[in-house]
Amino acid sequence: MKLSKKARSVAVVAGLVSALAVGAVAYADPPPGKGGGKPPKNPVPTTSTSTTAPAPPPEFNTADSEFVAMMIPHHFQATLMSQLAPERSGDQTLQAFADRIDVEQTVEIGMMQNWQTWNDLEVTDAEMAYEMMLGMPMHVEHMGMATAAEMDALAASSGTDFDRMYLELMIDHHEGALAMIEDVLINGSDTTLQFWATDMLVAQGVQIDQMEQMLSELG
Repeated sequence: MKLSKKARSVAVVAGLVSALAVGAVAYADPPPGKGGGKPPKNPVPTTSTSTTAPAPPPEFNTADSEFVAMMIPHHFQATLMSQLAPERSGDQTLQAFADRIDVEQTVEIGMMQNWQTWNDLEVTDAEMAYEMMLGMPMHVEHMGMATAAEMDALAASSGTDFDRMYLELMIDHHEGALAMIEDVLINGSDTTLQFWATDMLVAQGVQIDQMEQMLSELG
């Protein structure tokens, strides 16, 4: 499940290559008279008097819609974990870090729900989807999420015990997110999600490094 720094770098490159490919297609071969030079003097006749333009492809595909539907409850758990920090951690650095994750992922939940609205998709209820997901242990493990028992243990801890458990669980949580992000960067087609996913990839990769450093300092 855990991706190395090298693997995260490869994933970043994959996202950038995908974005560049989209741009290349968009700018390739403009039609005559639209920036592509003068039309030919003697155009080759066609065999049909009329042609039908192909229907434009959809902006998003199944990989995109599934990514958003699964990432919303995934983010929701991260906010729940982070909201425990102010009352349980005595480390101001960790408290500030947890607050940042809470704010960032709350904003991203709203962005992804808006994306669903824009595309006439059912809007995922973050809390309801999260509760349903906890009842699917295989999905929880695959996505790097904390189990219900681990969430209870985190809520019952305090001080250094909380700090250590929070960091360990959140590192796994972020690693699970990176695997999901890598998948949508490779298989998704929506340009907006490609940008968002790349931002998430970079931010969460940096945060994993920060959490590993904090965890090593706890001893």
